[in-house]
Amino acid sequence: MTTQESDSKGLRLYPPPPKDFDPFAATEEDLKRHGLPLRPDAHQQPGMAALWERQARRYSRFEHLEVKPETAATAPRASRATAAIGPDPIESCGYSFFSTSGPFTALFVTWTVPDLQFNPSPTGLNHFHTFVGLGFLDVHVEMTVDSAHHVTAQVLAVDVATINLPVGPGDVISGSLCLDTKPPGRANYVLANETRSQTANFAVDTGFPPAVTIDAGVGRGQLNEPFNPLARFGVVYFDEISAYPSGGPVSLTAGDAITMVDQHGAVRARPVRLNDYAFKTVFVAP
Repeated sequence: MTTQESDSKGLRLYPPPPKDFDPFAATEEDLKRHGLPLRPDAHQQPGMAALWERQARRYSRFEHLEVKPETAATAPRASRATAAIGPDPIESCGYSFFSTSGPFTALFVTWTVPDLQFNPSPTGLNHFHTFVGLGFLDVHVEMTVDSAHHVTAQVLAVDVATINLPVGPGDVISGSLCLDTKPPGRANYVLANETRSQTANFAVDTGFPPAVTIDAGVGRGQLNEPFNPLARFGVVYFDEISAYPSGGPVSLTAGDAITMVDQHGAVRARPVRLNDYAFKTVFVAP
């Protein structure tokens, strides 16, 4: 099996590595063949190299899925305003960081998927998502809950495709996003369901400019409907957060905290900093 181009703009799919694949013994060509991140130089990028080793050890025993993107599907979502401005408090809760020390090249985050409880809505459905963003790159776990408290969930690389990585309430998800600062803005995604020991990766020639922001958190509503009632989500944890601009690693929680408010200014969800590498978002009952 060889690298394949999807119908989606610049989307590149790779054959999953075999069960006995050893990333530490693999050559650069082996890693490229499966679309895996190359090992950073330990002297020039010690932090990135250590993180690569940690991720390689963690995922070496996972089931590597063959990515089958659903490019035709466009899940209802509330999108971030722009990568330069960051998430909008009327629909989002979390943290956002703007870099003044050069563009970001990589972001690594682990987060939990909540079990939603329905909040009365005229449509009979609440839309909710968790998000992780590197510039214009966006990964969501898109969720819905209906009046019978039935929850659906799917992984979405926003403006790219819905990804066939199984996900559900209670799962722990991790995402590694990398973006080349040179045209055509090559982006590498490595996504994993830590609970189910499954991972998937792909690359996209995005055409995006270098990333100057990172963010993570939760959001509500459908596109153009930000006042959709917020599902009762309890607490969502974001941890193991590592971000790398060209000037050296930074802490996302040193950035701007975003508290979600409704149209009347009442708080609906609050971010709580835990340390330099972790935070949680907490539902606030009306």
